[in-house]
Amino acid sequence: MSKPKYTTMDMLMTGQLIKRLVSERGYSVSEIQEKLGLSCPQPIYRWYKGQNLPSVDNLYILSSMLGLHMEDFLIQSDEALYFVEQRENKYIVKRLPVYVSKIRAIA
Repeated sequence: MSKPKYTTMDMLMTGQLIKRLVSERGYSVSEIQEKLGLSCPQPIYRWYKGQNLPSVDNLYILSSMLGLHMEDFLIQSDEALYFVEQRENKYIVKRLPVYVSKIRAIA
């Protein structure tokens, strides 16, 4: 009997996605800091670097600001490819399963 497979978050890719979305929406780190009620900007920079993930509260506020669902910010470590497109002032995260990258490796 095989063990169930659990996925983990790819903190680096998640941080890069958050940074890109914040930048594309035109927010500065200081604006994000103010909206989230943070006393200093270091947590935001840690998210960007993939050192930490935002708390659920902060993720909820970010999702509201950027027009995404909370789970769209979180990149799983087994999701090799993803892209973000903008439609009607909303960002849509499209995720491609890891098998796509495996198919490309074979071809």
